[in-house]
Amino acid sequence: MAYLRLLLDLQPTESILDVGCGCGLMALQLKDYLGSNGSYTGVDIHGPSIRWCANHITPAHANFRFAQIDEGKLPYEAQSFDLILLKSVFTHLRPEEVENYLSEIERLLKPNGRCLASFFLLNDEQKALAAKAKNALQFNFGDERWRYVYEHSPASASAYDENYILDLISKHNLVLREAIRYGAWTGRNNGLSFQDLLQIQPRNRA
Repeated sequence: MAYLRLLLDLQPTESILDVGCGCGLMALQLKDYLGSNGSYTGVDIHGPSIRWCANHITPAHANFRFAQIDEGKLPYEAQSFDLILLKSVFTHLRPEEVENYLSEIERLLKPNGRCLASFFLLNDEQKALAAKAKNALQFNFGDERWRYVYEHSPASASAYDENYILDLISKHNLVLREAIRYGAWTGRNNGLSFQDLLQIQPRNRA
């Protein structure tokens, strides 16, 4: 909630898409902040979580909606959202899934919209800290694009080469709003959160 308000200047009148909303953690934080002119849409692949949210949050907050999705194209029209949140989503995806969601971010953001997404990013500083046994997670498997902690369960925790992600962002006509805010998972002393935070917006803003 603090990141959305302080970093992305979330306003009570805006429309939010929360990809991977789970059992409604962010919805519960936002229900008393968003006004009647704002809206929240939470999507997740986990049916029981979506049903719980629909049964316990939507009845008292009609502008809060939830939908179960398959991984793929999201069921919303282009330029529908002011803000898209993917909290600890890209850290569990395979490369083709990462590209799909970046494509969907491009399609769904309004011209002045923005996205907050968390990653585990692999770069020179992270590797130097790994050599000193500072990293909290060891991504020992994978290839030059992406690596993962558990050989037989890549989706449990996946990390991506930073340049690979930046190239994908550019490929989909997106740019960073500001410099990456690296997380504490690498052993950095100034990590803002545990994961690395990227703020993304359309390249051609209105």
